[in-house]
Amino acid sequence: MSLYGTGRGDGVVAASAAGAAAAVTHVAAGWPLDGGAPGGPDWTTATAGAVGATLAYRFLRAQGRSRYAAALCSAAYGMSPLFAGLQAAPREQLAAALAPLALEAVAQLQRPDRRRQWLPWFGACFAAPFAFGATVVGSLAAVLGLCMLTVSALRDRRPRDGRAVAATASSLLGGCAAAASLVALAPLDRVLGPARAPAIAEVLAGEAAPMVIVRVIGPFLVWFALFGVLRRQRHVNTTTWTLLALVGAAPTVWAALPGAVSGAPDARSVWAVPAAAWWLSVLAITVMGAAGLDDWLDQPVRRRGAHLLLLATTLVVAPALPLAGETLEPAHVATVLGTFAALAAVTLAWRRLGVPRFKLALATVGLTAFALPVLWRRPPAGTAAMAAAPLAEGAATSWSGAWETLARAPWASYAGLGAALLLGGFATALLQRRRR
Repeated sequence: MSLYGTGRGDGVVAASAAGAAAAVTHVAAGWPLDGGAPGGPDWTTATAGAVGATLAYRFLRAQGRSRYAAALCSAAYGMSPLFAGLQAAPREQLAAALAPLALEAVAQLQRPDRRRQWLPWFGACFAAPFAFGATVVGSLAAVLGLCMLTVSALRDRRPRDGRAVAATASSLLGGCAAAASLVALAPLDRVLGPARAPAIAEVLAGEAAPMVIVRVIGPFLVWFALFGVLRRQRHVNTTTWTLLALVGAAPTVWAALPGAVSGAPDARSVWAVPAAAWWLSVLAITVMGAAGLDDWLDQPVRRRGAHLLLLATTLVVAPALPLAGETLEPAHVATVLGTFAALAAVTLAWRRLGVPRFKLALATVGLTAFALPVLWRRPPAGTAAMAAAPLAEGAATSWSGAWETLARAPWASYAGLGAALLLGGFATALLQRRRR
């Protein structure tokens, strides 16, 4: 990966490297240690992590992050233990992989210079997370995208252009129609099997202690996100993204209250939201971590007191985190405290190392910190995947059943998909007519 390149090829290499790192890590985590174990890698998790890392890179770049910060933090997103924690819910995994694409489409639609290129495909990109059904992650991504567009429209003080507003509204309507059609068609029902609601214990590895939460979100990202907050960074609105991170954790807090689940008509529907809602926290900390890293790399000596305060906080608060948990594993403590210590040491030595070697050292620390929580979360032998022999036959049967289901669907069910393309083309034609 080039650290200083500016061409399109460098971006392709960076995005591919982030996706490959996520895929290799998830495959290695599920590989059986003993040759006789029937289990194997969870290929859905590996695919979701790779696609999620690649699309997260594009989303961070659309927000203006540098290639270095976007590649490093998108790898953190794809290698997050959240994907491994959602193994029992492949729909949520795949929706989390495609959610950055929907948000990138929203970010591109906010830019007048890129709006015309993205209008024809906005509907398909916005509806992409719903290709796996009505998931919690897909719903959160759609609501977040709508809020981003609304806030951008309210903050735009330029004179309103009727054609531009109509074009944006028609594309958004097409995206909602496409999402509704995908949910109704459920094209991958036969492949993914029945929907299963993950439990909080599966995602947070047993308990919702601060140490476990930091490990799932990513100590590397948390450290630089806090660094950006202390430096009052200029790249993102830290207040907004911090509130989004808290919103993602709010369902877990509510579900943990005494009597919160008792009396509910369906416990699965109650506990599915807290487990998958952590995606919003992971996304928010990823955005803030990338922005904090960029802000520091741009001007390392700006607000030097923030660096000293963060180092002091790391020295005092981090060792106290294990006291907040009851049954913490040594792996949790080692990954979190080890990452904090390594980041403190590397950032203190940045002058001695120089910028090129410092970036290399930081990338090494980061990739190690991303991989260890996933590798140490190895599932018991035989529970990760199906046996190798019937895998191809089962996959062929599932895909043939999926095509038969789609072929039997009434043509009216595809109306939303067609409407997304037609409205996107209509919106582009409106803007082209305005340019003439």
